[in-house]
Amino acid sequence: MKPHLTKVILDTNLLLLWLVARTDATLLHQFKRVQQFTNQDIELLGELLQPYRKFVTTPHILSETSNFLDQAPSWQRIALVNRLKDFIRSGVEVYRPADELIERDEFNTLGLTDTAIAQLSAESVVLTVDYRLAGKIEALGGNALNFNHYRTGLAAPL
Repeated sequence: MKPHLTKVILDTNLLLLWLVARTDATLLHQFKRVQQFTNQDIELLGELLQPYRKFVTTPHILSETSNFLDQAPSWQRIALVNRLKDFIRSGVEVYRPADELIERDEFNTLGLTDTAIAQLSAESVVLTVDYRLAGKIEALGGNALNFNHYRTGLAAPL
């Protein structure tokens, strides 16, 4: 991994965790999409994000995240949507047309969202819980951190 990279891409699951952490951590127990995570994961995510100065995202990640927020408890949905708005305003959204992404070799195995993420991994670090995505990015020479490796102690803290 290139130590000078200052931009990070959060996959959809970790973006949801980030939004929950900034809205109401008790949602970890009430919002199905983040129930796999713990309060320790929120702390770990914060630590892993410290070296980075800028979030990069794609319309595909944002669409998935927005759709999943529809499943959040109604009493916190507006707050989560407002956090997503703040995230969008503070980051950089990179668009690649779907007709360009489907021509990439990795599209057949990764699908649209992850192909868009992989394409950006040369200039940004991808933080993901998807081992297949992380492995494909590494095979392509990109930059990926598998969050689960840090959760389980397979990777040393940064």
